[in-house]
Amino acid sequence: MPKQVYTWGKVRPGDIISFRYKGKVRVSSTATLLVLNKRMPVIRKDGTKNYHLIGLKLEEKGTIPLIRNKSLLTDLLEQIGEIQIVNTESGIYRVEIGGVGLRGATKRIYNNIKKKLNRFSVYRTYNYEEASKSAVFLEPIVISDELREILRAKGLEDFVPTAKDIAERKAAEVKRTLTKVNQLRDKVLEQL
Repeated sequence: MPKQVYTWGKVRPGDIISFRYKGKVRVSSTATLLVLNKRMPVIRKDGTKNYHLIGLKLEEKGTIPLIRNKSLLTDLLEQIGEIQIVNTESGIYRVEIGGVGLRGATKRIYNNIKKKLNRFSVYRTYNYEEASKSAVFLEPIVISDELREILRAKGLEDFVPTAKDIAERKAAEVKRTLTKVNQLRDKVLEQL
């Protein structure tokens, strides 16, 4: 299952991404992360401002899952939000987390997720500036076969809108607006 090249500007809460991270260790390693918050502002003890990438670490070194049981991982992801297919052939999914604001997951969501993660130590924070120095990828994960078939049956395949879909939606909006403007113009002309 190949990963897809992505950009840090497109990363949003619910994405499952991988990137190389050096941190305090000399050797960098690959981390696979379910993003909860892309750039959480943090003020250090010395008063300087920093940004953290916050999420749930799903795999170490690119291939070693932290939660080895597929059905347990699937249950965990379903508790956090609704699993959606990004790319069927590549096995790339994302989790639509309810109640996520513009800046990412809120304190309430963190507390809710924390209750569900008592058995696993997968919550991680990364220095955003350090993480964003490396390339980022949408990472495929292995979920249970039952859930994969349910998602396909629901027709949730390839939910990410393409540029063509966005352009068609915008064109339809413009057409509706022009129709309303023309109707208003006709009413005004009738009254004159």
